Amino acid sequence: MIHPFGRAAAVAVALFSCAGALAQFPSDPATPKVLAGTTGDQVQPKFARLADGTFYMSWYDSSTGYDAFVQRFDADGNALWAGGPVRAIDASFSSTEDYGLTVDAAGNAVVVTRRSSPALGIVAQAISPAGAVLWGANGVLLSTTTAVNSPKAGRAGDGAAVAGWTEGNRAKVLRLNANGSPSWPSASTLVDGTATTILADLQPGDGDSVIASAVRYTTFTGAKTLQAQKYAGNGTALWAAANVRVFTAGSLQFGNFPRFLPDGEGGAIFAWYTTGPLMARVQWVSPSGALRFGADGMATTTDTFHQATSPAMAYDPATRRVYVSWPSQVPNSSLYGFNAQAFNESGTMLWGPGGAVIQADETVYSITGATAAVVGGAPVFGWTRSTSFNQGTLLAQQVSPDGNPVWNQNLQVTAPGSRGRIECVTMGNAPLTWGLCFFEAGSSGADVNIAAQRINVDGTLGTPAACGDVNGDGRTDGFDLGLVLGAWGSSDPAYDLNDDGTVNGFDLGLLLGCWTP
Repeated sequence: MIHPFGRAAAVAVALFSCAGALAQFPSDPATPKVLAGTTGDQVQPKFARLADGTFYMSWYDSSTGYDAFVQRFDADGNALWAGGPVRAIDASFSSTEDYGLTVDAAGNAVVVTRRSSPALGIVAQAISPAGAVLWGANGVLLSTTTAVNSPKAGRAGDGAAVAGWTEGNRAKVLRLNANGSPSWPSASTLVDGTATTILADLQPGDGDSVIASAVRYTTFTGAKTLQAQKYAGNGTALWAAANVRVFTAGSLQFGNFPRFLPDGEGGAIFAWYTTGPLMARVQWVSPSGALRFGADGMATTTDTFHQATSPAMAYDPATRRVYVSWPSQVPNSSLYGFNAQAFNESGTMLWGPGGAVIQADETVYSITGATAAVVGGAPVFGWTRSTSFNQGTLLAQQVSPDGNPVWNQNLQVTAPGSRGRIECVTMGNAPLTWGLCFFEAGSSGADVNIAAQRINVDGTLGTPAACGDVNGDGRTDGFDLGLVLGAWGSSDPAYDLNDDGTVNGFDLGLLLGCWTP
């Protein structure tokens, strides 16, 4: 006999669980999980993960004049704020520019963006894990001049939020207190004589430091090079007074501002591509500011027959390997491919001088959108293969330590369509990690949404079924326990885990043995 309380509890759990199960990441590439999808365009997604496995996503929403919104999601992509996404700043812009999202030491989402009213400026706003706006209705104004662009958000090694922007022709960096007020008397400037420096990225350093990178040039049409500086918790520059010259020989593509990765020890790993020739390169700067890969870094390949552009990076601190992927093209042709390379900390190519061929040359409209993440101890690389305009399909492949494909075939992550700003990140905790790929889905002006897919280490999509997971939410936990106890003594096959005809202690033992940590 089922106890009345047990039946009621089971019904309540079942209703909750079914709702959760329907909201899992799908296994069908044609139906990605929509994270933001209201009237108008939701564009320029940013991601920030919290320690508990949940994550923040931010984006610009055109329906309100391209204001920045934030929502917190669980590991299945379910929105956690019942009231919907929170508007961080009422920017009132009719177009967009880059902005930043980070997480501070308290787990708050911190957005740094521009505003247009009452005057143009850089503002920061914090939103708590519960969805409360913390720094006032209008955020905290960080700049005092209207000549500001390229806002970025980062964090120091101790978790403090850091804002950055370009003011006039100088890159600026400013550490923030927990209440959003400036921690320094004034912003530090990444300067190189009279040259222009435009902020490119901010990442954590060691201790209380933060690392900033900037694109440097002397004339608008002149060579664009890459520099970096580390700032202590008090704003003092820690690297060479003239900054670390990450790349000086040649030029970046006009309008290209490469991001970089922190190495977790106080150093930084960079990837970019040059013009004349179009070639991807990599550099690793040590915690002291030394160039581990030599002056101007290492090329990702010795192949001069193909162009190598728009590289994506991933770093595995367990093996101290740097992984880089890039689209390749035979110049002045429609022959495109996709390649990858691995480097050790000495800058040695580990997958041969040409790198690993992930997608062999083929005649196609384009291959673009490289992305990379470490999943289950090995890199997963993604790229967009387009057969015609706005008909791009996101594909992915995992590569073994020796440079060979792991999955029998490339994984189709999305159906063909308009796909933009694709990024894949590592989720979960080692060794049970998985990849989250998010992207813009749709054409501008036609209701662009932010969508996402889950990539599993076995080369499948969607939230996988777990041992003892009777409600199908990818976990074996209290919800499953409630369902089994609610069906106690019955012969319901949904809860009879050992198929002996009765839901009893044997099934309970199996469920507990599969419990998700």
